Amino acid sequence: MRAIAANLLPFALLCPALAGAGQPGSRDPTGAVPYDLAFGMASFPFEAPFAVSPDGSAVAYAVEVPPEQGSVGDDRYRPNGTPTTAAGSTIRITDLTSKETVRVCPGGACWRPVWSPDGRSLAFFSDAGGPPQLWVHDLDAGASRPVSEEPLKPKLWTGDEPIWSPDGATLYAGFAPEGEFRSPARTETIREAHPAGVVVVLSGSEAAAFPEAAPPSAPLQAHFDREHLVAVKAVDVRTGATRVAVAQDAAIPGGTIRQSPTGKWLGVLSGFRPVDPASQETVMDFGVVPVEGGEPIPVAKDVRLTAGRYFTATYAWHPTEDRLIYLDDGRMFLLDLTSGTPSAPTPLAPGASEAAPTVFAFTRDGRAAVLGIDLFDDQGYGDPRPRGLAIAPLDGGPPQTILFDDERWVWDRLLLADDRTLWQPDDSSVSVLLTERSTGEKAVVRYDPATGAETVLWKARARIDRLASGGRHDFLLAQYEDLNTPPNLYRFDADFAAPERITQLEPRLESVSTGAAETFETLVPLHDGVLGPVKTSVLLPAGAQRGDRLPGIVVFYPGSDTTRYASRFGGGDVVTVPNLVFTSRGFAVVLVQLTLGPNREAGNPVREMVDVLLPQVYRAAELGYVDPERLGIIGQSYGGYGAGSILTRTNLFRAAVPISGIFDLFGSYGHVDVDGGGFFLAWSEGGQGRMGDHPWSDVRRYLDNSAYYHADKIRTPVLIVHGTADRAYHDAGKLFTALRRLGRPAQLASYVDQGHVISTWRREAATDAARRIVDFFRRHLGDPTAEGRPGPS
Repeated sequence: MRAIAANLLPFALLCPALAGAGQPGSRDPTGAVPYDLAFGMASFPFEAPFAVSPDGSAVAYAVEVPPEQGSVGDDRYRPNGTPTTAAGSTIRITDLTSKETVRVCPGGACWRPVWSPDGRSLAFFSDAGGPPQLWVHDLDAGASRPVSEEPLKPKLWTGDEPIWSPDGATLYAGFAPEGEFRSPARTETIREAHPAGVVVVLSGSEAAAFPEAAPPSAPLQAHFDREHLVAVKAVDVRTGATRVAVAQDAAIPGGTIRQSPTGKWLGVLSGFRPVDPASQETVMDFGVVPVEGGEPIPVAKDVRLTAGRYFTATYAWHPTEDRLIYLDDGRMFLLDLTSGTPSAPTPLAPGASEAAPTVFAFTRDGRAAVLGIDLFDDQGYGDPRPRGLAIAPLDGGPPQTILFDDERWVWDRLLLADDRTLWQPDDSSVSVLLTERSTGEKAVVRYDPATGAETVLWKARARIDRLASGGRHDFLLAQYEDLNTPPNLYRFDADFAAPERITQLEPRLESVSTGAAETFETLVPLHDGVLGPVKTSVLLPAGAQRGDRLPGIVVFYPGSDTTRYASRFGGGDVVTVPNLVFTSRGFAVVLVQLTLGPNREAGNPVREMVDVLLPQVYRAAELGYVDPERLGIIGQSYGGYGAGSILTRTNLFRAAVPISGIFDLFGSYGHVDVDGGGFFLAWSEGGQGRMGDHPWSDVRRYLDNSAYYHADKIRTPVLIVHGTADRAYHDAGKLFTALRRLGRPAQLASYVDQGHVISTWRREAATDAARRIVDFFRRHLGDPTAEGRPGPS
């Protein structure tokens, strides 16, 4: 048997026809985005805010060109400790008047730029010396140097950037701690902890009997500590000498910090902590510590993690005084530290409803705090949005309230001058970014707190993000993009008129063809039995219009509104393959709002997906955007799960591409990581799986919501795309095996050593996957750009 297996394994590699099955190669039309550019374009990195100089004359920012070698499997960190989200990043400084740009990076990856108080230096992270280290660039000398040789431990998300002291003499940052969690890279920690290469995971009485032999009893906590636990240190910028400001073993261990305006205090936010092993709900702790160091003073425990701004919400320092605002149990409090010790916290806006967990700001004059009120958790993700604001005087006076027109607007964010102060060009108004329900357009709306009157300053079907002004109130910088405009940095004046482009990140995109996006609403049955409207957007190729009845590809992510991607250049990348890959080759792309029940409650997600999805697809066909006989569907991750599942309930689609999905909830539930981590347990019960409990409480529901057990109902040609290093790769093989045994049309494209997200794959693998997907749709839906070619086969 061993000899036979040895001869069989390399057969696909030795047979080019098999390795490239289903990919004969087609000529692309003029204006099609090249596959290499689709995965190699310069862009702003994930979670990378802009840094405006103190005098407002320049901006520093990171630009990423994805490395051709991609990520290592599904590792979130490279072996040297650099986050994969920073790989390929460099830093640029652009003068806002002349647009002259200089590049600042000594080599390797560079990210998280922060200006010194005098604007003559720029601190940043770089792995030019091996592990991530703290560097400073001197603008006058035009040179960069490492401030300290000690390794940092950066995070995936913003909030970990270096902090300058008010006098510019000291920098604070999170350094690698001693011990088991020194490196965030998972691959090396097991061998260090277990020289024999064995990991023993215990449960129940066995864990109680051998506590010394067991790895961490909470593997999810070990994962969080590996990524977030740091020793916060102060670094002398001149000498590089360091001292501990918050110890790694403090009662509130250092996760991220922010400094008070006088420089006397540090706010300390711990890393994440799971509520329980069967839940994906996570909390943090918050405290303060004198800048000299010591044990943090607890302020709030069990602060719930929000869906965004993990480390940058939770609390905010006053613009000029050592006071801060924070939330505890849904109420906002003011903490005064001006006397040198924390006072008793004062509740703000005591008559207001529960406050939003992500709205923290002071007014420009520092006399009042702003909090989100009238909460509504319309997605059931435990991350409610406000439908109004309260402006609460710090002296305890009655708050002013602003209520949004909830029939028209959906909350997005406050416009801030810095991470703690409202952007108020006229000293009194409140400007917010909202989304118009019916169109999906973004709008900057200015409110008069005295009257509640609203003025729409700007509105467009566009994405506007990473707004910053460095504390100024006469302009804002923001990332701007729309369907036909690539992302760049733009300057907006106080009235949001005549935006000015500041950067040109990727000139090659100017030759790529883009089309139009049209949106409509459909009435669908929702999970609770109520009929409700949902939005659908259709991305059309250049020159196409309603009535052309094009071959269409439904691109979706269950539980999410993917129509928002219609505001991004080319339609964004819902499935981590840019939608422009499809539309620039003549396909229409249908983006849907696929509302599901709460992910913390027991549900029937497959039935809910079908109920909400199919009416939108039929409506798109009825309106003439797509040909109902030439429809495909594609989804990634939970969307891959959805694509495979939907095929068991309908034969509408002529082709389907599930990417990185799971297809057997019951079978996947028991999979553990080598260190005992049970991702699929928490995902199935308290996360997107929406099962609500373990499989033995309701076996039938687990089976009913798993495509694998209903493979006999699938008649649609399927291309399963999966990286072998993805933790759910086992399910790709299972679904393919079922379809092959049943004689159904299916392909399994396994990309060796690649992870969960195609856009992070090795460039050659990503471009091959995109070509393969396009060709699969061309074969089964017809090639929309080939005149006289027959339709679906």
